[in-house]
Amino acid sequence: MSSPLISKEVTHLAKFRVTRLQYLFVFLSLLALIGVGVTTLAESRSSVSRAQVLSDVETPAASIIFTQRETLVYATRLAQWSTGGTSRREVQIARSLLAQRLAVIDSSGESMGSRANSQYWKALRDSDAIIARAPMGLLPENLHRAVNAKISPVIDSIVAEARDLVVSYQRSVDKDLAENARKSAQNNQRVVLFFYIFLFFGGIFLVSNALTNFKSYRRARRILEAEQKRLEETIAALRETQSVVTKLQELDQVKDSFISTVNHELRTPLTSIMGYIELMRNQRTPESQQNDKYLDVLERNAQILLNLVESMLTLSKIDSPSVGNLDSRVDIGAVLDSALFVLQPALLAKKIELNIERYDSALLSVRGDEGQLSQVLLNIIANAIKFSHEGSPIKIALTAVSRNNRPYVLVSVTDHGIGIPEEDQNQLFTRFFRGKNAISAQFPGTGLGLSIANILVENHGGEISLSSIVGRGSTFTIALPAFPDEEELLIAARRVGVLERSIARLKGAENKDLKALTHEIGGAIGFYGFESEGQDLLKISRAMDSETPENFSRSRRSLEDILTRLESYLKALSEA
Repeated sequence: MSSPLISKEVTHLAKFRVTRLQYLFVFLSLLALIGVGVTTLAESRSSVSRAQVLSDVETPAASIIFTQRETLVYATRLAQWSTGGTSRREVQIARSLLAQRLAVIDSSGESMGSRANSQYWKALRDSDAIIARAPMGLLPENLHRAVNAKISPVIDSIVAEARDLVVSYQRSVDKDLAENARKSAQNNQRVVLFFYIFLFFGGIFLVSNALTNFKSYRRARRILEAEQKRLEETIAALRETQSVVTKLQELDQVKDSFISTVNHELRTPLTSIMGYIELMRNQRTPESQQNDKYLDVLERNAQILLNLVESMLTLSKIDSPSVGNLDSRVDIGAVLDSALFVLQPALLAKKIELNIERYDSALLSVRGDEGQLSQVLLNIIANAIKFSHEGSPIKIALTAVSRNNRPYVLVSVTDHGIGIPEEDQNQLFTRFFRGKNAISAQFPGTGLGLSIANILVENHGGEISLSSIVGRGSTFTIALPAFPDEEELLIAARRVGVLERSIARLKGAENKDLKALTHEIGGAIGFYGFESEGQDLLKISRAMDSETPENFSRSRRSLEDILTRLESYLKALSEA
């Protein structure tokens, strides 16, 4: 398993995990907790209701007690009157007080008279009738026995009914209190039940979740231990690989030294062979003329071998860690003139018509190594000469262009030779590769020239592009970064600092300062090569002439987009 997948799995296992069943336990626990809350709220309301009942009972109870007291006073006055102990007026006063008490309305909205039953009212009416027929003042002694016989049952009835009024009300109150107590007990039972349910499912969730996460922990630990072991094995393998790489580097140095030595040893006899071939051509005799064709073969093959030696030596230098000084100011026009001077014999031999277009030489300076750039032009132009038909033209153009706000110098070489098949163009810059039509036409070559040129151009931060049609010719275009002038060097040196300060100020800007700040920074960063972002900031500044919340919101969104772009530029410049 790869490291990213292991990291992902360990991260997944390290997370707090809850299974579907555990989610069900949590849900049931929450329902139970909600039940506890609901029943507790109901019990609270029930307590308020019981308190209200007790409050409601208190006033009627007091009224009933007072009514009973007045009833007893009235019964006592009746008993005293029937035996001559008090006057009829005293009895009537007691009866009036009792009537007033019976007419009092308590907090429940009922009068004491409405609570009394019909027997109570009948006894009062009977007593009123007896009092009404009796003489004023004290009851005469001769009437004591007769009146007492009539009034005694009435008094007993009044007293009994007054006692029943109290007992009946007490029973009613006791019934209400008992009902409230029953409901309170039921609510308490529900609270306890829901609480036990919450504890039950909550406990199951905690235990099961602890087991689940403990299993995940143990699995993650096993994975980490296995990964630790794999890392140790990888480190050991890397150390072994490093040892192999060191040996390969040593072998590569030996190879470079061997190639350099072999090239030197080959170049010396090849140069001698070329010299003797030229000497034999100069010492012409009638007998030697018939050997000219042999000398041509010798010279051509010796030249091929010499070119191969030179290419191998160039590749060896390119592959070495040090590839020369690439920061010098190089006049690409002068390099081109030098290359054409070297290639003049080949141009004359094939009667090539050369057409050169160049712009102001002050704009055609590049940053790089003159020797390597000379090698690039020699290889590209030599190929154009080699594959051109005799007497056909070759056009070379030098132009200055801008790419991604950076100046470049383009060198294009156009021939009207055999062209390159489309299926070969992607592999044309591969080492030792040669096009099918070049091989079939038996053009000499090693397949290294374009590969060397491409590597050298890429080392200079440029690129080579190709367009070709078989039978009509090819165009190779070399794009090289131009050497910056003093102003550009100053701008480049300050660009990162300006960008950092601008980003920091824009991020910390308040709404009231945003209009002036975007106007100021928009003009500044445009000068340092960020024209598009500068224009966008100026648009924000102009849009904020109307200071409305919608404008500020829209401007803030636009500013966030600009800041994202500026931060990406800053990252790229810092890495460069």
